[in-house]
Amino acid sequence: MKYLILGANGLIGCHCARLCSERNIEWTGTRFSREKDGLIPLNQLDFEQVVRLFDRVSPTVVFNAVGLAGGVNFCEENPELGKKYHVEAVKIMADWCSQHNAVLVNISTDYVFDGESPPYKENDKTNPLNLYGKLKLEGETYIREHLEQYIIARTTNVFGWDPETQTPNFLMHVINTLKEKDSIQVPAFLYGNPTYAGDLAAGIIDLIENRHFGLFHIVGPGYINRYDWAVKLLEMAGIQGKTIEKQETPPVNRVPRPLKSNLDTSKFRSVSQIHLHDVDEGLQLFIAAMTRGLFS
Repeated sequence: MKYLILGANGLIGCHCARLCSERNIEWTGTRFSREKDGLIPLNQLDFEQVVRLFDRVSPTVVFNAVGLAGGVNFCEENPELGKKYHVEAVKIMADWCSQHNAVLVNISTDYVFDGESPPYKENDKTNPLNLYGKLKLEGETYIREHLEQYIIARTTNVFGWDPETQTPNFLMHVINTLKEKDSIQVPAFLYGNPTYAGDLAAGIIDLIENRHFGLFHIVGPGYINRYDWAVKLLEMAGIQGKTIEKQETPPVNRVPRPLKSNLDTSKFRSVSQIHLHDVDEGLQLFIAAMTRGLFS
C-alpha cells in the first residue's frame, strides 16, 4: 500500500499519517496554507496540479482529508467555489483512481440527512437541508457510480486537540473563545455523535486493510447536545471562572441544518473491531493532549 494523504497536517489527515508511520505503511502527504516539513503544497482546486501529483506519487490509496474553511455557511455564500471543491475536485480524484485501480477515501457528513428521524443507517433516505449537504451527497453519488474500491465515511462532530488549526473543531472553538472571553453561547438544540479524529482515521485504515469497501457511518457511540458536551469539557478539564451559556433556539437567519444528527454505526461495527471512544473517553483524550500541548 502507498497512501497519498491530502491534508496531512489537518486533524484527520495527521492521525492518518501517524497511523501509517506506526504501521510502516508508505505515505506521502500534502498541505495547503499551513506549512509543515515534508508535506507537498497542493491546491485542490488546481485540477491539473492534482493530476500531476497523483501521476508522480502513483498511490494505491488516495485519502481525501482536506476541508474547506468556513464549512456550511461558506458554501451557502460561495456556491460555485463550494461545488468546485466538494464535487468537481472529487470527480477528478475518482476518475484518476478508476483509471489506476486505486482506492479513494472521501470524508462525508451527517448533513446529507434532515435530522427528522434519527438514528440513520447508510441506506436511509437522504434529504440535505443546505447546499453543503447537497454538494457532499453529489460527490458521494459520483464516487459510488464510478468506483468499486472506495470508502465514503460519513461522520459528524469530529474533534481533537489542534492549537494551530485554521478550521477549529467545536471543542477547539470553545477553548479558543474562552481564552479571550469569560463566557460562550453554545446551542443546546444541536445533537450529534462526538467522534475522536484518531478513531475515524483508524477505522478507515482498518476498512482498507481488510478490503471492506463502500459507504460507512463512522462516529462515536455517544449522543449529546453541544451545550452538555461543552459543560462536560469544562468540568472534566477543571476549567473555572468561565461560563457556558445555553442557547435554546436556533437564530432566525441561520443556515438550516439537521438538529438531531445520530448516525447508526452497526454496519461499520459488523466488520471492524476498532474501538470508537464515547463522550467521556474522547474528552479525556482531548484534555490530556491539551494539557501536554500536543497535537492529538
